[in-house]
Amino acid sequence: MELQPHHSDFVACLTALEEAIAGLWYPSETDAPLAIAIYADPNFDATSLGHQLGVKADTFEQRPADDFFRRIFDNFYWSTPQGGNLTQRYKRLQEVLQAHLQDLNFYRVGAVDVNLYLLGRHPSGCYVGVYTHMIET
Repeated sequence: MELQPHHSDFVACLTALEEAIAGLWYPSETDAPLAIAIYADPNFDATSLGHQLGVKADTFEQRPADDFFRRIFDNFYWSTPQGGNLTQRYKRLQEVLQAHLQDLNFYRVGAVDVNLYLLGRHPSGCYVGVYTHMIET
């Protein structure tokens, strides 16, 4: 395989994502950590990827990426030291995702026990981003 420019950018993307999510958690009843997600199927577009994620779920939603960040950005507490400065950390994550990915989407899979995915297309053709888990009662 011949090395392409997007290969080194893929490594840079993953490195930046790792740094942005280190110790980062998503506020809910579970306060679950974030992890990197990679979907390398070249046949996926944003809609077909969403359908694949939600294939066995009772509830599935595809939303704008901003909806993922809204619960943090709209709550003043998360921008304070007592709130872990989550707003600032999530703004950094948002910058990293926007710098490396296109067609960024937020996917909610499940009800009550919900998987959250924030994924976009990398120039390599892979969908990359983050995922976490939350409980909503």
